[in-house]
Formats: sequence, C-alpha cells, structure tokens
Amino acid sequence: MKKRASCLAFKAQVEQRHEANPLLKLPGDAALVNRGVLRSLVMACPDGCGELLTINLDARAGKAWRVYGTQEELSLFPSVWRETGCKSHFILWRSKIYWCDWGDELDTPMEEVVQLVRNHLSSELVPYVSIADALQLVPWAVLSACNRLVRQGDAQEGKSKQRGYFRRADSAN
Repeated sequence: MKKRASCLAFKAQVEQRHEANPLLKLPGDAALVNRGVLRSLVMACPDGCGELLTINLDARAGKAWRVYGTQEELSLFPSVWRETGCKSHFILWRSKIYWCDWGDELDTPMEEVVQLVRNHLSSELVPYVSIADALQLVPWAVLSACNRLVRQGDAQEGKSKQRGYFRRADSAN
C-alpha cells in the first residue's frame, strides 16, 4: 500500500527542471527551479502514486501558484488539486502537507496572526485571501486564524457562495 507524505522534504534548488528528477525519490521530495526568478516547484507526488508534479510559480508562464516562506518552511497558495492521475488534493503550508480528504485541521496560527486578523476584520464580509494580501501574510495562516476567531465567537463566516469570507461577529444582522 502506498504511503502518503505528511511533509515536504526539500532537496535542492536547481536551474533546470530535468536536474530535479534524480533528487526526487520519495513522496514529498521537492526541488525549486530558479533561473533568476522562481520558475517551479518540482515534487514527487506526496500521494505516493510515483508521478512527478511540476507546479508553476512564474506568472509569466500562465496560471501560477504563490510561494511563501523559505526552503525550510515552504507554503503554496492555492491548494494543489490534481485533475489527472491519483487526483490528490492537498495544501502545502510551512512544509507540512494537509490532505483535503482527511479533514485535517490546519496548524494553530500564531497568536500575533490571530490578533492582526481580528483587528483587520470589519462589518463587511471579506475573502480570507484579500485579508492575507492586505496583511502580507500566507493565506493559510489567515484562514486558520479566521476559523479560530469563528470558534471563539469573534468572527462570522459567510454562507453558501460566501464561504471563506469573514467579518467581525458584532457585525451580524
């Protein structure tokens, strides 16, 4: 039975995509391709299916993921959702892999992130990605902070098509 990876194992930064291939032996092994700018993240599919994934990080080449952090604590946004092959769906946050089909809870956000998000919330529903952009934070950290604020009764999440949108709890009608 295949074993899923629970975290990213950063192996190297390379200049050419093909240089990454021999470095990626186990699920979750990864390398960054950087030729003056970050081009892609190449990784052995963390699902254990044996395929190599090339995740575009360069918006000049089309739809691209945002990368945050360092090689030791790498985050991607949005999630990676394979439409072919094993069809895995996962979030990479601080080099930890969260499987979207397991119902994993994202790591507890740092208290200062929760406070920043609390102070930023207004009476209007706002997508967590917009809050993250305004605060220059990783979207997963903001989503985790928003979810904590909802559990504490300090924030409210939108319903239906406005899931992922948040406002202060005292703004509810």
